[in-house]
Amino acid sequence: MALRWLAIRPIAATDLRHDGNIFTVLRWVLASTVMFSHGWDLTQASRGLDPSVAILGFPVSRLAVWLFFTLSGFLVCGSLVKRGVGPFLLARALRLVPGLWAMLLVVPLVLWAAFGTLDAAAFARSGETHAFIWRNALLLGGAFTLPGLFDGHPAAGVVNGSLWTIPHEVRCYLALGLAGWVGLLFPRNRFTLVLLIGIAVHLALPADQIPALTEARRLSFSFFLGVLAWLWRDRLLLSWPLALALLVVVLATPVDFAWKMPIGQLCYGYVALVVAFRVPQSVKDFSARIPDYSYGIYIYAFPAQQAAIALGAVRPIENIALAFVLMLPFAALSWHLVEKPALALKPR
Repeated sequence: MALRWLAIRPIAATDLRHDGNIFTVLRWVLASTVMFSHGWDLTQASRGLDPSVAILGFPVSRLAVWLFFTLSGFLVCGSLVKRGVGPFLLARALRLVPGLWAMLLVVPLVLWAAFGTLDAAAFARSGETHAFIWRNALLLGGAFTLPGLFDGHPAAGVVNGSLWTIPHEVRCYLALGLAGWVGLLFPRNRFTLVLLIGIAVHLALPADQIPALTEARRLSFSFFLGVLAWLWRDRLLLSWPLALALLVVVLATPVDFAWKMPIGQLCYGYVALVVAFRVPQSVKDFSARIPDYSYGIYIYAFPAQQAAIALGAVRPIENIALAFVLMLPFAALSWHLVEKPALALKPR
């Protein structure tokens, strides 16, 4: 057993099968982890940071989003290579859009019925309602509020702040699809050189050089780390001791060190891949059997946490617990009635 733990190996073809990893479990964990930070952000008028900041140097929700993007980059790069650009983009749209559009109908109706302070006509006519639905439906983002809802909360009026990441994810898909369309992905040495130049520029420029691009740069960095991992999967050695060593390095890095975040994105991304592929087969089998509610958790959790506050759950832990109970049925229905049927339409 000890020798197996110490063994070092690259990612094998069998690891990429549905029962060869625990990507589904990881996505559940990451989506739920975002709720942890929001439990503090949404219930405290002072926006008290969650306890993870004392350990990580930043909220754990930020780490969860980074890892979402890294795992996404790894998985969708393989999809692009197998399917080609057109089917790849269609597959991404089928994964992202149907569940999102359903949420954009369900959340306004349910929250208005339960907590709305405007009459139906005023709510339906409001430009705020229209912006929330259409800007998010068109993947433009930037509209997180609905009229007459949650106005007295610490995050006043915000109905679904988690949607801010979706346009960034779409842009990463488009950038990767463009690279595949122009033939830049292969040979992989060439694409790696292009990415390394981009990473060097990203690291050289201050994070707030162009404030509007700060988060786009960080999320793209995480995403393309995953792309690089897939391209070099036959050379990427998976090692538990190395993963633990990297954890020590990143946790020991001073918070005020300029490259604290990119070091964390790199190290935690590697750790996530080791965990995904090197756990026992029994855990992989469990991950393969459970439904993938992660997207539903992500897009319904924030409204559920605001609803939990409206129901009196104003302390972080009780807010997280009640919101999880409120959210999970919607995530399950989203998967079984919307997302899974949509995914069945993907080209084979």
